[in-house]
Amino acid sequence: MAATFNVAWDFGGTANTPGTVEASLTNLRFNNEDTNDQDTASPITIPTGGTAYSYWKQIYLHCTGAPSSYVNNVKIYTDGTLGWTGCTVKSANDTLTHNSASDAGYDPGQAAVMTDHDTVATTTSFFTYNSGSPKSVTISEASSQIDATNEYTDYVCLQLEVTSSATQGTQATETITWQYDEV
Repeated sequence: MAATFNVAWDFGGTANTPGTVEASLTNLRFNNEDTNDQDTASPITIPTGGTAYSYWKQIYLHCTGAPSSYVNNVKIYTDGTLGWTGCTVKSANDTLTHNSASDAGYDPGQAAVMTDHDTVATTTSFFTYNSGSPKSVTISEASSQIDATNEYTDYVCLQLEVTSSATQGTQATETITWQYDEV
């Protein structure tokens, strides 16, 4: 039987202990709060100089239907072009551990540079990852694979950086694509 997944998102809580799990994420809005609100009530203010930051978002794949054997080689990517003037979406380069037994890579969202996250040392512009060069997503489950319901990939931590040249208002929708090998 083919595996099924939801994209999930943890937020709130404390280090290593998320407060809430959004079990079926269809839209992710970068904003100025650590909630699952998909409204425009907490926009990121365009700075007059320097950079403003959204709260970081920690997303992952959640297996809701077990594969016949296992899933590995998980990747995530964009179309390679962010259409938001004066903005950059950053992705953590580090492994943020998340599995059925541990949330050790979790740190509550903050509107600070992502390297303030407890387990993030470096970042990359997320839109450099495309179908020809996707970002690898680690799996910290047993045998570094997903082979049962309620197993997960590690966190992918994303954050929006906004500069003074940003365009005001709600920006166009962007799409993230996940891929994996099912054996």
